[in-house]
Amino acid sequence: MEEVVQKLEERIIDLLSRMDDGDEKALEELKSLKRAVNNLNEFMSFVDDDDTMDTVKKKMDLLEKKFDEFLMDLNKVVG
Repeated sequence: MEEVVQKLEERIIDLLSRMDDGDEKALEELKSLKRAVNNLNEFMSFVDDDDTMDTVKKKMDLLEKKFDEFLMDLNKVVG
């Protein structure tokens, strides 16, 4: 996980630098990265104390879909 955070930090710094240089595409890439991070946040915090096996399964199915979206967004950002 530490490596992922480091790569995200590097990518954000790169995007901000490109934005400072006037690269209009960098803002769109930053927005895509934000969506990917939001999806990851949802992925990491899905189980509640009162969940049952059925509710966890339903959540896992939804998270699988969200994780696929995260990977697609991340792929768009990092290329």
